Amino acid sequence: MSTLEEQQNARFAALDPLLPPIAAPPSPSNEPLVVTVGGRKAGGLLTQVVHAPGSWPALWGPSDLRDLTAVPGDSGAAGLAALLGAWRDRLRGTPAGPDSGCSVTWPSRDAEASAVLLAHGFAPMTCLAVRAPDPPAGPGPAPVTVRRAGEGDVDALTELRLAEWRYTSLVGTAVPRPGARELLRAEVVRALRFSGLVWLAEDGGVPAGLASCALASASPGNSVHGRLLPGRWGYVDTLSVAPAARGGGVGRALMAVAHRELLGHDVRGTFLFYHPANPLSPVFWHRQGYRPLWTMWLRRPAWS
Repeated sequence: MSTLEEQQNARFAALDPLLPPIAAPPSPSNEPLVVTVGGRKAGGLLTQVVHAPGSWPALWGPSDLRDLTAVPGDSGAAGLAALLGAWRDRLRGTPAGPDSGCSVTWPSRDAEASAVLLAHGFAPMTCLAVRAPDPPAGPGPAPVTVRRAGEGDVDALTELRLAEWRYTSLVGTAVPRPGARELLRAEVVRALRFSGLVWLAEDGGVPAGLASCALASASPGNSVHGRLLPGRWGYVDTLSVAPAARGGGVGRALMAVAHRELLGHDVRGTFLFYHPANPLSPVFWHRQGYRPLWTMWLRRPAWS
């Protein structure tokens, strides 16, 4: 482990005890970025990913995404600012269309880094939030029935996921794309077949909401990108409440059942992603016991 990584791990440990050590670089083909500020080095890795039209990732963000994994070490916020400036200079003259963006993922509790990212034109778009395995709250007053979903519910689940995705396109990273319904339907089928942790809330037999969850093992380089402490976690993939049923406790009823089931699998905790600009979800998830651990910042379009 390099000196920069050791310095960064020490800063992270002081900032938030739930932050894991820095994961190993995911690919040696990533482009390195190194700067010096005040006699101290700061480093990072640059990555570019282009998502094909009609693909699942293209539903959730720019099709052309450039990412910086920053390791400012003990240079702190000044080092992060220098890295962003050097990144901007390196991209100068590089073609970037309107469907592009630059992203940086950083610990949510680092207020100094937040100020630097805002000053460079980044906006906080997505939070990875965590919840300790405390006893789940009661289901609330919603007059709904929550049951395990099955293959006969694919159409109802697809409509609920489509409603959630459309709302996220207004307040989050989702992007209106052709073929969204088919992609979301395929994801519903996959979740039913492979995780089985999908619940449907009904009000008098009418679908009112869904919760789709899974179990995940956190380790450096896996699907959660080394953002969680190692171990088994419960993942809340999607909570969707039908527009006409919002505000009536349907989400609380679904999550009471989902948390009870997930915590029965001896998990370290549960985690999810939400959009800070969403006027509904941050308040809801904070009341459910979640708090931000990482924030994904996005600059749209990318520097060019």
